[in-house]
Amino acid sequence: MSPHESSEKNTFGSRLGHNFLTGLFLLLPIGLTLYVLSVLLDLMGKYAQPLVEIGLKLYWKEINFTEGLPKQGLVVISALLTVPILIVVGYLSKRLFGKLLHRWFGQIVERTPGFGSLYSSIRQMVDALSGRNKEMFRRVVLVEYPRAGCWSIAFLTHEKPEAFSDALGREVVNVFVPTSPTPTSGFVLQVPPDEIRETKLTVSEAIGLLVSFGAVMPKSEAKE
Repeated sequence: MSPHESSEKNTFGSRLGHNFLTGLFLLLPIGLTLYVLSVLLDLMGKYAQPLVEIGLKLYWKEINFTEGLPKQGLVVISALLTVPILIVVGYLSKRLFGKLLHRWFGQIVERTPGFGSLYSSIRQMVDALSGRNKEMFRRVVLVEYPRAGCWSIAFLTHEKPEAFSDALGREVVNVFVPTSPTPTSGFVLQVPPDEIRETKLTVSEAIGLLVSFGAVMPKSEAKE
């Protein structure tokens, strides 16, 4: 094979690979969005699916709803039927009776041995990510982690954790260092206040940055 033919082959292969990667990264956000959407739909209608399946089988007895397109249709229909229920629950939760009922239910669950602590942690995390609990993620800061000279995004979660300050003999703050691209997991660190660096990022901006592997940065002019 001549050098000219080899060069042409390499060029064609490089272009083919480049086009493949370009197409992959172009469709990847759409694919991931559809995947997350399918997971949410399945989660929303999970408990309604058995009842919906019984109702559909009254009209289409010969269809198998456990696989393929019928299964996806069952998931979508179950999720759509769950939407009005969620709307009613959200509406009632804003009224006095709904708030009292929510508080009463939460207290019962939190007192359940082996389940209460898990429920409480998940609820606080969901409230923080949804913006309902603005006190949990107080500020977006930078901490020198996992080594000196390397900085990580963190959420300041508690400014005076006395139990840790007393144990260490110095003032510290609690920070949550999330992982990317799943900011719901991470590490809780106790850091001296003078070792954190303040940022102007909001919680939602920081989460967007983490989910995008650091590629999506808020525009600086929006901060001025």
